[in-house]
Order: sequence, then structure tokens, then C-alpha cells
Amino acid sequence: MLIVLVMLFLQAPQPACAQTAPDEYKVKAAFLFHFAQLVDWPSDAFNSGDQSLNLCIFDDEPHLQELQSTLEGKRIGAQVMHVRLLHQTQPAQRCSILFLGRDEGRRQTAVLRDLRGQPVLTVGEADNFLSEGGVIRLHLEQDKIRFDINVGVADSSHLKISSRLLLLASSVTLAGQAKGGQ
Repeated sequence: MLIVLVMLFLQAPQPACAQTAPDEYKVKAAFLFHFAQLVDWPSDAFNSGDQSLNLCIFDDEPHLQELQSTLEGKRIGAQVMHVRLLHQTQPAQRCSILFLGRDEGRRQTAVLRDLRGQPVLTVGEADNFLSEGGVIRLHLEQDKIRFDINVGVADSSHLKISSRLLLLASSVTLAGQAKGGQ
């Protein structure tokens, strides 16, 4: 039943232009939540006693409040999602998910390079996000929020993306080669 609701939510029109930025980022927060439900991390990616799934966001993200208020404390199975704020020079290795907004161009390349091969689901908005080594890119398409997935990067990060999530993507990149989605 949960997957049906997720699929309906992800396929429902999400008019971003008609919404204010806070509303757009609440919808993007919902996408982040559903991504976390449909991705499997390796068993050694979490501390054995810690049931936290850490979503990391840099503390200068303009839409931090919307993301934080929507996601903090949400449960995903036995885990609880916590929003962890990163300072500009702080490493992102203790993150389960890292969100990089569209204004992160100045640090995106370095952050993605530092996380290469680490079990961190990187989600970003920049046009070059996937080509620089990100896993999921959120973007607007015909006034709707859509996403693309780079499976090659997910595989090298030891993340298993559900086939259900892959089916919902606008495009899927397999080892440097894009395949069209819906």
C-alpha cells in the first residue's frame, strides 16, 4: 500500500512555478523522504546502536527551514530521520543523505569528489549535478518537480536504488549513458 501512495505522490503534478519557494521546498522535502524509503544502504553504513538516518544540509542553504521542519524526526522503518547542519568546511562523511541546493556550485565539485565511493545518497539541483558525480538530481520540467538518477554513481557508492524509484525517474544514467524515463 505504501508504494502505491509513493507512486501516486511522485507522479501527481507538482506545479512549482505557481507555488512559493517555501512550498516548492516542502514538496522537495517529501521527495527526499520518499527517496530515503526506496534506497538501501550497506549494513555497515550505520552505527549499530544508532537508529538515525542523517540528512545533511549546509547551514547557508536558503531553504533550510522548509527542509528541516518537514523532515526532522520522520520515521523510515526503524530509523528516524534527523537533519544535520554542516558548516562550510565540515566533511559530509557522517551523512546518509546530502542535499545540495542549486546555489551550491562553488562547493559541489569538491564535496562530490570527497564523497566518491562513500555510502551517501547525494541529491542536488544543479544542471551538472549528475555529471559531477551526484546520484539524484531534482529539476523542474513543465512546472513539475522531476528527478534523474545516476545508477553508476549509486552503485559505486554501494547504494541500491529500488527498481520502483528507477521507474519513476525522468531519466536514468547507467555508467555514463542516459536512458529515457517516462
